[in-house]
Amino acid sequence: MDMEEIFDSSVELLDTGEKEDVDKIKEPTLEPVLESEDIDTPSTLLKKDNEVLTKFRAIIAEYLQDEKILDGLDGLTKGVLGSYSLAGYLDFAVPSGKEIIVTKLLQHCCFQLLDLLRVSDGICYAHEEATAAIMPLIQMQLLNLYPKYSTQGYEALYSCPPTIYISPLCIPSLGSVICKKLGFPTSSVKVMKMHGADHLTKMEKSLLEDFAAKRVPLMIIASCGSHHSGQVDNLVAISHLAQRFNAWLHLEGHLINHLSLHDQPKKNLQIADSLHLDLKQLLGVPSLPFVTMYRHCEIALQRAVYLTPSHCSPFSVVPLWFALQSLDSSTISNRFRTAVELSKLLINHLITIPNILIMSHIPKSIKMQVSVESKEVLTDDLGNAPATGTANSNDDDEGVEATKTETVEELSDLPENSDTSSESDTMNIHDDEELAGREKTKPAALMDCVVPVVVFQYRPSSKEIGECPGNLLDDLNLWLVQVLERACEEIHMDIIDVDESGYALRFSPYDCKSFPSIETLAKFLESLDQQLEILNATVEHKKTLNKIIEVSGGELQLVELPGWAGLGGVRYLPAAWRSDNMEQLPDQGKEEINRINRELVAKLKETDSAFSLGEGRDGLSCVRFGMVVAITDVEALANLVRQTGLDLEASTLALETMAVMIRKGIEEAQAELQRETEEKLWQEGLLRHIPVVGSLVNYFSPPQKTSVKGRCLNLQNGRIEKSEVTIHSLVKEEASVVVEQASEVVEEASEALSSNQETPFVESEETNIAHAPDE
Repeated sequence: MDMEEIFDSSVELLDTGEKEDVDKIKEPTLEPVLESEDIDTPSTLLKKDNEVLTKFRAIIAEYLQDEKILDGLDGLTKGVLGSYSLAGYLDFAVPSGKEIIVTKLLQHCCFQLLDLLRVSDGICYAHEEATAAIMPLIQMQLLNLYPKYSTQGYEALYSCPPTIYISPLCIPSLGSVICKKLGFPTSSVKVMKMHGADHLTKMEKSLLEDFAAKRVPLMIIASCGSHHSGQVDNLVAISHLAQRFNAWLHLEGHLINHLSLHDQPKKNLQIADSLHLDLKQLLGVPSLPFVTMYRHCEIALQRAVYLTPSHCSPFSVVPLWFALQSLDSSTISNRFRTAVELSKLLINHLITIPNILIMSHIPKSIKMQVSVESKEVLTDDLGNAPATGTANSNDDDEGVEATKTETVEELSDLPENSDTSSESDTMNIHDDEELAGREKTKPAALMDCVVPVVVFQYRPSSKEIGECPGNLLDDLNLWLVQVLERACEEIHMDIIDVDESGYALRFSPYDCKSFPSIETLAKFLESLDQQLEILNATVEHKKTLNKIIEVSGGELQLVELPGWAGLGGVRYLPAAWRSDNMEQLPDQGKEEINRINRELVAKLKETDSAFSLGEGRDGLSCVRFGMVVAITDVEALANLVRQTGLDLEASTLALETMAVMIRKGIEEAQAELQRETEEKLWQEGLLRHIPVVGSLVNYFSPPQKTSVKGRCLNLQNGRIEKSEVTIHSLVKEEASVVVEQASEVVEEASEALSSNQETPFVESEETNIAHAPDE
């Protein structure tokens, strides 16, 4: 098979896997082994290949559990996935000329990316892991600054150890990966914030301390648009610091894409020494590799660290080449431009809402369009707006340069860098700011761009922030993202945890299945406004509910509900168990509180389904309120809960009073029956109750027929009265057993009354307490 047939068969396999149903795939038909004389026929080979592919797809289908394979792939994605078969063919069939072919393909990709990003020169390196290119770049700098590093290893670094500065907005755990793979101590990697003026001042101070301690700033890794938080490091100040301290500048982030959208910056002005591109995410094509573009260095250094195109894997270069050949520059630029426009529309809408705090990068051009009041609120809330430069004077720069010169002269192991002239080292920030006023540089142009990652958080107005705990803010934002996802499924929203600020909502067009349209985004913004009105009303009514609980006289108790974004929880406390410390209540009191609140929720649900049963941190039940609107009468809701609780408590007290009355009546009836039995015993005589003798006495003197009347309880007046039921020959032990059985029946009946069930023992105004069947 030639390369064309391999590619066509791969794409055909993808098409077949997308069309066929999974149920058919899970049960492949296994035919008997073909006879030897039919193996060489083309039809037999095709049939055998289909069997193998069917078995393979059956295994995949079993893992996917009835999900369709490769659902909804476009032609570009199918071509890129099919190109992996060509990469395998190249790796196997052309072992001798593989490096030459890979280098040629990567050169085509490099020329196209340089033209797209409008960079004058550079070399591309394709790799599968995100951090795979940073290690060779660091090693190349070590070989450049430490000539004896190739022979002495870590001993060459002992007298003047290197230092690497990393922004926390970059790839997570990048510092630990560098220390682990290169064997550096943790003191050689410093993770420092680089987006604020104060942060840059601390970083500059740390660089000066490194020079004073004979440490070498090796590399600065910064972010120009984090995919997680949408923040941007101060590119202008960082680029100046990298030039002044002769450090390699490595950038990653979304704003690298904006280089293709600007016409004004010059090509010959480099923005950084190396750029990291995540084309899999930027182009929306799966299985694409990462690409690192770096400026030209000595060929010997590149070969020493295996950072040349010939060392790239065919499985990284071939799919990349197919993707870039299928997409022209205008298509890629339009994709970037659409993402920027969608993000800009969202930012322009969010910045006008007072209860929304935007945590991602906001360009200056958008800030200037906001009113003065809105800008003051944003300045107070954000506090991390990126600065345009560092506040250093020319004298300070000269002092830094003098310190640098003295330190390099003392370090014999460090040669002077021939690539950077002294004139560029002494470039100060104020001169660059004046140049930026006449013609904007690339870093300054990128700082004024919109990052296609918008992170925002709902917060109450500034007067209510102090009254709103952090866990409540997290619950409100969690509720908001869930409601927005249900209202507009085309817009994908994430919830992220921002340090020291809690949960926030995150939007990126690149994370959606397809870029949403302007109409879809308008629908989303309309839904957002509606839900924000509900959130504002709920937060405002929370204060009203707190005031109502304070003046309720202890009948209602405010309950903190973790993970609940609604109006809150209210617990009704019976008069006998009202206490500020619920943990000190006995188990009987807790059971009574849980019982009456469960009955209260069941009663309230008959009038409104918005009430629900909740549970506080103490484990006790309560009445839970949901989200409310501005016209909701919270005082009426609280009064309804209070009055319903009072009614339930009153009915419970009536049942308890009746149970006490019945129990007391049973005791009185038992005492009267015992007394009458004893009197009858004395009237009849003791001889009648002696064995053998009693029989003779009863024979000669038959006893008179007397009976003991039963007792009944009049529920109207609570008196014990004699009933028409008579008790014949009732001994003391039998009477006590009957009374005990009657008391158990009364207790069961009282429990049935408390649970609003029909009680079989209350049929009239009088209830028989104790009786015995007639003989």
